[in-house]
Amino acid sequence: MLKSRDSTYKKHLTILALAVVGFSVLFISILLKGIAYNILTQIDNTLYAQFLLIRERLNEDKKAVQSNVIIVGIDDRTLNRLGAYNPSTYRKYHIDLLANILKGKPAAVAYDILFGDPHDDPDVDRRFSEIMKKGPVFSVIFGSAHAQSKQMFRPLADNISGKQDMKFVSENGFESMAPFMLSSLKGIGLANAYPDNDGILRKMPMLFKVGGRLYPTISLEIFRNINNIPESKIRTINNRVITGKTTIPVDKYCRAHVNIDNTYKIREISFYDVWAGRVPGRFFNDKVVFIAATATGLGDNKLVPLLGYVSGIMIHANLFLNMVHNNFINEVAGTSYYLLILFASFFYTYLFYVRHELPLIKRAVDYVSSVSLVINFGNAFLKIPFISRPYNGFKSMRDKSYVLRIFFLLFSETRQRLAPVLLQLVFLYATLFLIFYYLNILIKPFTIMIQLIICYIIVSEFKRIDFTKISPQK
Repeated sequence: MLKSRDSTYKKHLTILALAVVGFSVLFISILLKGIAYNILTQIDNTLYAQFLLIRERLNEDKKAVQSNVIIVGIDDRTLNRLGAYNPSTYRKYHIDLLANILKGKPAAVAYDILFGDPHDDPDVDRRFSEIMKKGPVFSVIFGSAHAQSKQMFRPLADNISGKQDMKFVSENGFESMAPFMLSSLKGIGLANAYPDNDGILRKMPMLFKVGGRLYPTISLEIFRNINNIPESKIRTINNRVITGKTTIPVDKYCRAHVNIDNTYKIREISFYDVWAGRVPGRFFNDKVVFIAATATGLGDNKLVPLLGYVSGIMIHANLFLNMVHNNFINEVAGTSYYLLILFASFFYTYLFYVRHELPLIKRAVDYVSSVSLVINFGNAFLKIPFISRPYNGFKSMRDKSYVLRIFFLLFSETRQRLAPVLLQLVFLYATLFLIFYYLNILIKPFTIMIQLIICYIIVSEFKRIDFTKISPQK
């Protein structure tokens, strides 16, 4: 009994040591942030795009829901009708456009256009300002490396609690805004977007730090105002931005995944049609309206996973819908992710260390393939003339070729060794996707899969060691 306990104790101690070694190999490679880290990140991003693609194909037959978000775009049709885009000329058009939209009592109207300088005609700005004050109108602002706005936005900074424990995307100052614009708005929010190193935009900051103070992104500011959430009710705790009853998962830089979910459709209307009064005011009742430049040549396009280039306003509109429907993508990151990798290392080390020589499914397949019915069917299949002739010719060529015999030998030996790990990789990938699909939780797949392979290699090589060679000599 005592000997059995000692044996069990040594087995579990061995598994523990091997698991720690396997985890350390991966953890150190990530910690060094060298070539291995970059490769892991790139492949994780590729697999994330594959998750999105599979999700979209599975949802193809689902009926889309019309959202309350509308994009009024300065599109190609508008440019053809009203002429090439010129900020001074188009500011006059904005007066009638906004008046037509506000006839319908929208929930919010947000400009993704920077009105940086006063108009040459002060009367244009005065009329535009008077129209803005009649409704809940918001506008974007842009952070920049050089402060051009002095302190004009400082009084609008959010009083966010819990901010001391989180990093934030930061800028030194703001692009300037025409004073009439700022005094007429219901609220402002930043619109800066920061792609990853590969040029693809996956996340957007929810809060920015500018000049030591925090400012919201435009979608967060609109959501807060529509739901009458005071600034004091916005908190940042444990990689979460809590806005009233809505919790937004963010990374350590306060960035949230932009989940462009086609389940919620966004209506796009030409700027020209609204300006010309072709869209009735009641159409905008209780709608959230984004006004932006969407024409091909105006350059406000972002590269996103799966969809390629989309207009920048689609990012803000979808981020707003993520808040409305609480369908953010939760990413397991930071300390939680390292603990998950450590758990995976223990789990797979134990699995490969104590498993039978053949896993359960492979034993079942081998059993079925050994049944006489299967063997007889295979032999009969090979006797079919148009099957037997090429098969016999190939078999004869294989027997005569040293290279082919070597190849099939290596393939057979490698297949036998890799079959268990390949089976586990398929199960693991499927599991991670199902977690993403049903729970909206992203667990970077490739890193976990690499941990599985490392555990398999370490256990396999450990079992090949002949410890009798180092046993005490009698």
